Amino acid sequence: MKNKKQWTLPPPAHVLACIESWRNLDLRKKEDSEIDKELSSFLDSLETFHVSSVKQSWSKLWRLRKFNYRIKDVSECWEPPAANCPMGRCNAKGSPVLYVSEKLKIPFEELVIQPNEQVCVIMYKSIKRLNLMRIVSKKFKETNINGKPFYDDDSMLSYQILREFVRSEFLKPVGKGTEYLHRISGSMCRVWFDDKDSDGWLYPSMQSPNDLNIAIKPESAHKKLKIEDIRIVQMVNKEDVIKSGRIKDSDLPLFNMVKMVVESIFRGSIKEGQITWIPSNDLGGNF
Repeated sequence: MKNKKQWTLPPPAHVLACIESWRNLDLRKKEDSEIDKELSSFLDSLETFHVSSVKQSWSKLWRLRKFNYRIKDVSECWEPPAANCPMGRCNAKGSPVLYVSEKLKIPFEELVIQPNEQVCVIMYKSIKRLNLMRIVSKKFKETNINGKPFYDDDSMLSYQILREFVRSEFLKPVGKGTEYLHRISGSMCRVWFDDKDSDGWLYPSMQSPNDLNIAIKPESAHKKLKIEDIRIVQMVNKEDVIKSGRIKDSDLPLFNMVKMVVESIFRGSIKEGQITWIPSNDLGGNF
């Protein structure tokens, strides 16, 4: 980054006033376009807010689907059809993205999967680097390689206030009756954290804030990801598996949950876009 002069942000008092004005808006009744306009106005009052990006490849990315039937067409392993796509944390209704997680345990926790409940797990591998916008940045590096600060003291405080504003707005819990909150986080993706070269967004899991989820734009997902594995699995009690003799106590590192282990029931074989299911009894969730 060039640093011939320091970046500046409005004074903390102005930033707090803008945030207060935003939070006084009744966003429940606004359309996506109206929220985008309000957020654009909010951003216009700022000068330079650092938005970080991540360029990385992943050997494993996980998606979990509730198991209603054995899917047969590989298209069902990707983002949902636009006609059936509800609002999500990073997408508007009818504008799907592919949601994946860095760790298998994350979707199990987020979907509150119960013991012995069968689910479909899809594992992807990135064949090209993904360029992702980081929604909630890590702790901002305050100085450049020459030790000179990017922001002056007041602007640094304004940056920290805005960083926490992004965290609280984007990661608000969404439940029955508060689905409109997805309009806010979706607007932040479209208006604040996007550019023409980005493949999607990297953001913390609600249930596991130290772990990360990824929302990938469909065109990038199909271009840069490959399906490595697809399974129908269930969580079973770890102690029961040990007692059954299927695995020794000394092999516990294979387990990726505290009391449970992921057991594969069927493995999908993909050929010419169609999935054939083969019985499987693998353990561990790291297939």
